[in-house]
Amino acid sequence: MLNIPNLLTLLRIVLVPVLAWLLLRHAYGPALAVFLAAGMSDALDGFLARRWNQFTPLGAMLDPIADKMLTLTCVGLLAWQSLLPLWLALALIARDLVIVAGAAAYHRLAGGLEMAPTLLGKIHTLIIFGLFALVLANAAAVVATPDQMRPLFGLALLVTLASGLNYMWVWGRKAARLSGKSR
Repeated sequence: MLNIPNLLTLLRIVLVPVLAWLLLRHAYGPALAVFLAAGMSDALDGFLARRWNQFTPLGAMLDPIADKMLTLTCVGLLAWQSLLPLWLALALIARDLVIVAGAAAYHRLAGGLEMAPTLLGKIHTLIIFGLFALVLANAAAVVATPDQMRPLFGLALLVTLASGLNYMWVWGRKAARLSGKSR
C-alpha cells in the first residue's frame, strides 16, 4: 500500500544514487543538501506513520532497506574519499552485517521476523546521520570542524559497538526464548 510515509521512504531510496553521484563528483554542498533531505524524509516518514497510524508491511520492509542503502553509500564513499576513517567505516559495515545475519538466522529459526529498532539503535542512527552531515558540511566548507572530527569519530565508534552488541543481546534473548519453547 502506497501511503505518504511509504512514498517518503521510496523518495529516500531514489535519493541514494543521486547522493552517490554527487559524492563521486566531489560536489559536497549539493550532496549535503540531498543527504539532509534524505535524513529529513526518514524522520518525517516515521512521524507520519505513527501520527496517522499508517504502518504497513511494505513500510516495515522498505524503511530499514532505505536506511542501510543511505548509510552504506555514505560509509563507502566517504571512506573511499578519506573523509571518514577506514576503521570507523569497517565498524559500521560490520555492525550492519551482524544485524542482517542475526535477523536472517532468527527468521530461519522462527519462520518470521518483526524488526523493531531499539532505543540504542535509534540513537546510533541519529549520531551517525549527524556525523555524516557534519563530515559533508566540513567537506563543503560550510563549517570548519576538522579538529572536532576525531573525537566525534571515536564517539561514533563507541555507539556503533554498543548498538551492535545491544542488537545481538536482544535478538539472542528472543532466539533463546523461542528455542526454549520448541523443546
